[in-house]
Parts: sequence; structure tokens; C-alpha cells
Amino acid sequence: MQSCDQPTALARDLPRDLPPSRPLPWVQPRNNAPVSNAHSEPAGFYDDPLVYDVLHTPGTAAEVRGLAKIERRFGPASRGTSRWLEPACGSGRFMRAGAKLGIHIAGLDLNPRMIEFARARQPGVDARVADMRSFACERWHRRFALAFNTINTIRHLPSDRTMLDHLQQTALCLKPGGLYIVGLSLAHYGHEGPTEDVWTATRGSLKVTQIVQFEPSSLPNRDERVFSHLMIERPSRTEHRDSAYALRSYSLRQWESLVRRSPFRIVGVVDEQGLDAVPVDGCYRLFVLQSGE
Repeated sequence: MQSCDQPTALARDLPRDLPPSRPLPWVQPRNNAPVSNAHSEPAGFYDDPLVYDVLHTPGTAAEVRGLAKIERRFGPASRGTSRWLEPACGSGRFMRAGAKLGIHIAGLDLNPRMIEFARARQPGVDARVADMRSFACERWHRRFALAFNTINTIRHLPSDRTMLDHLQQTALCLKPGGLYIVGLSLAHYGHEGPTEDVWTATRGSLKVTQIVQFEPSSLPNRDERVFSHLMIERPSRTEHRDSAYALRSYSLRQWESLVRRSPFRIVGVVDEQGLDAVPVDGCYRLFVLQSGE
């Protein structure tokens, strides 16, 4: 088992997927940016922690409260402060929001700039550079009651094999009976069309808008193509950045089959408010996984 301070250098964690919304008239990067896989360097977005943080921080406190509700419902009874782990923690938004609610959240991310940003915003936070497929370490062994990975971030892992590696690493960091909450948009092969989503957020004089387009996956390759266009507005200038990447897709049957081969079992499926939800292909759900005793 490696030292927690030893970085790994494998697949870079890319920008988070956004839940699809409505049909779009075009599906291509505006500057013909090539589609990358999870091993490629993202263009323009994920190497800019401030822009990422501005866009994704709104609503984080409500997300933490929703995760805490799921923990109370499905997790083993515990006393004292809860400790959570976030693989692919990005700019540390969950760690900051959790601290305000009395929850200690540790995180890992492959991008050193993100970890530097997280540490600067929250001195003393337990955040380290590591890959989602190789991060278990002595300091984190059986330390956490809950881990979480929402909004399809886990789908940047490019294959079933790498997903199983990740689940094994996560289980090593959880206490017996600990929970892993995974947010997943289930594929409905052959029944989905192209979609688009738009996010906008401001902080001071900085305004960020992201248009994300999705070209659905198909069998047998199971890669959903994603195209991102960023517009970054400052008083002095407006900047545009394009990137493209692929996400691994899972139907409900494929996901359940994979989990059965992992150290986890599915103990619940809920929506973002923590209410019971039926897992259906084509829909986004939070899967509550529990590690072995």
C-alpha cells in the first residue's frame, strides 16, 4: 500500500458530465477540437481551477446535506464526526461546504492545480494528487464512513477493468459497511438523441457560461461523446475555450453486473433529494453501494 503523499500519474480526471436536457441542432466542437479519452489532457477547463470553481460551487451545500441524509438512512450507526472521501475532488468545493456543516471531507485529484487551489482555499485540508485507479494508502486505510462521486465523474474511467480497480481502491479506504454513493446517468442504447445543457455562474466581476453537448453512446464501444464550449467574461475581455472528451456508458444491466464483481453491493437507489427512485435506463440516479463487513 502506497504512502498517501505519493502521487500517481495515470488518467487525468476531466470535467464533470452534466445531466442532459434538450435536443440540440449540432453536435461538434466549435473549433473542431478532437475527441479525447480519459487519458488525454482536457483543453481549457479543468486546468483552470478558478473557472471550474465558479461554475460548480453554487448548490454544493445542498448536495452535501443530501449526501448526509443518505448516510443517515443507509450507513451504520456511528458517533462523533463523520469522515468522507471524494475521489476526483476538483477544486475542493465539497470539502469547503462539508467543513461548514461539521463534516470532514478528504479528496484526491490527478490535477495538481486543482489540489493546490483546494489547499489554498482551505488550509490544512486532506487533499492529495492521486489517480482514481490507484489511491489507497496507509493513512486512508479503513478511515472513511462514506465516499461519493456524483454527476457522472466516475464515467471518465475508460473501461470496466479500470472501474473495478477504482471500486477496489475505494473499498480499501472505507470502514466495514461503509457507503459509496455514485451518481450515474444510465445509457438507453438506441433510444437517446443528442442533447445539450447550459450552466452559468458568476463570482464578482467574473461570469462563466458552459454549453455542453452530448452525442449518445452506442454498442459495442459504449463511449458517449461530449463537447464543451466555455465563455469566460471579465470586464477587460471575453474568452472562449472548447474541449471534447468521451465518457464510458453503462446500462442498468451492465452497471449491476459490474458491481457484483466488485467489493460492493447495491443497497439503495435514490434521487438527488435522497428519495427512493426506480433505476431506469436513460435516467440519472444515485446508487448507494455498501462495502463488505
